[in-house]
Amino acid sequence: MNEILRELGKQMNRDEMREQDLDTQKKVQELSANEITNRAGQSTIVVDTHMFVKTGVGMWAGLPQSVLQRLSPRLLVLIEAPPEQIAERRRGDADRKREAAIVEEIQLDLQWSRATAAASAVATGAPVKIIRNDQGTQKQAAKELFDIIRKLVGA
Repeated sequence: MNEILRELGKQMNRDEMREQDLDTQKKVQELSANEITNRAGQSTIVVDTHMFVKTGVGMWAGLPQSVLQRLSPRLLVLIEAPPEQIAERRRGDADRKREAAIVEEIQLDLQWSRATAAASAVATGAPVKIIRNDQGTQKQAAKELFDIIRKLVGA
């Protein structure tokens, strides 16, 4: 998405993308979906995104219907950690322009992500897998993701 923003003449970091007007965000999402499907061919592609983005006018789907239709995912995966751990990680990440690390808000974010994933599953017919990524278990979470992708593609 950063590459596409640069092509549109907008230089910004990933934390500033959510501050763009919705028309720009929608255009970038759709161009990104086109680029991903053009590159994919018959390969298995993993798209790392957020289920939603907090914008100045409200919650915006990270995978709106037009993008879901273009990507046609076979699996939706949420990678989650307990809200307290997410808050701690955000507080410790000085390199990013993060939102406030308030546990109650993070709990709502996780609920919103699950609801958005469920709606995406209904729209696409793709199952939703939730993987826990507790502090110190990144390798285990990555292995679980890898194993479910292998199972999905029959490898």
